[in-house]
Amino acid sequence: MLWRTVLRSSSATWLAPLLAAFVALLLADDLTAGVTPGYWPSALGHANFALHFVAPACATASAWEGSRLTRGNVTHWAPTRSGLTIALPLLAPVFVLGAVGMAVAAALTISTGQPDIGTPPVGVVLVWLVVLAAHSFAGFLLGRRMPLVVAAPLALILSFVLTAYPAAMEPLWLRHMVTGGMSACCSLSQTPDWRAAASALVLALGVIAAAVVVLTVLARRVRTVLVTVALVAGLAGSGWLAYGLPADPVNARPADQLQCAGDNPRVCLWPELSRQADMIRQNAADARSRLQQAGLTVPAELTMDKQARQGALFIGAWPNPTPSQIRSGVAAALLPSGPPACAERGPFPGADAYGPTAAWLARTAGADPQDMAGRYGEPENAVATAVLRLPRSQQLAWFEHNSKALRDCTTHPAAAPSPRAQETSR
Repeated sequence: MLWRTVLRSSSATWLAPLLAAFVALLLADDLTAGVTPGYWPSALGHANFALHFVAPACATASAWEGSRLTRGNVTHWAPTRSGLTIALPLLAPVFVLGAVGMAVAAALTISTGQPDIGTPPVGVVLVWLVVLAAHSFAGFLLGRRMPLVVAAPLALILSFVLTAYPAAMEPLWLRHMVTGGMSACCSLSQTPDWRAAASALVLALGVIAAAVVVLTVLARRVRTVLVTVALVAGLAGSGWLAYGLPADPVNARPADQLQCAGDNPRVCLWPELSRQADMIRQNAADARSRLQQAGLTVPAELTMDKQARQGALFIGAWPNPTPSQIRSGVAAALLPSGPPACAERGPFPGADAYGPTAAWLARTAGADPQDMAGRYGEPENAVATAVLRLPRSQQLAWFEHNSKALRDCTTHPAAAPSPRAQETSR
């Protein structure tokens, strides 16, 4: 059959513009929400969400082609050709359909994130193509066995259920076996855990291998054994790779990708922030200086690496930071990142100390008061304002008391300064 005939008669050709419009118009908000600006893994990772809809489209089109093949009795017209040789020309437009759908999704996320540093993780695209091929082969086999009126809707429903529903199931690692778990990737300080993507790849390859066996092996017993081996191997390998992974399979980004400058302080930033590096370093250095003037000890290295080495301070990793965010990030780094272990076993009275203390630190570092009121709350910001009116020694004593309260389960937060105390201090 001529290729132009295949393209003209294929259901995928007619479905392609509808799928592209569906992705562009109805999935745009879901695809672009949360994309980390400037970061390639995030831009391509969020496009992974479209697999929940593109894969069912491929399965449905393939079921249509498989059913059409059976109705036309084509396999008996060309007995010297294997089932795979006959199927591939019919599935080629379906593969293109899947590629078009994912290309539209990637175009949306890339245009939102606008990454311009580094190289895109092409492995993500490979996972997409293999997963789509697996759904296409499975849908084709379903179409060969069932009437069109049953095969097409059944392929659509089964494909959607298998890709979308595991995300709402436990254990959490099951979701990575079907789509690779990239949809929520990643902040600037994170990289994808490729075990999740490899898990989906292995399972998809198992399904493809099983489909190839069905289309090429004639002996029923041999075919049954080989199909079982392929599916079991795919499931076992996929499960082994995904087992134990969290809902968001990410790793800490290698620290050697940081770009560091300065001496006192030394500020280390991710390369995606190179255009804002001067502004970030200037505000970070000034915030550190203000905190030191308040009597606090601040390390000489400020970094965006979450796994900060000893003697360095993790100040946050923002894609588009404002001066106030930078200053509050330096300030908040002086507080513990979470409650102490004893809080899991009993009361933690120091919990109420976090908001006022963090607001005071940020205000001391030069952060915008209105921003801090929105972040920590108006009452907490009011306490910070009251403390800032006290003499420096009293402010430092208040901070040290609250800092201790945040690190144990016996110290209560320091009381807010009374109006009389504030008047006396003036």
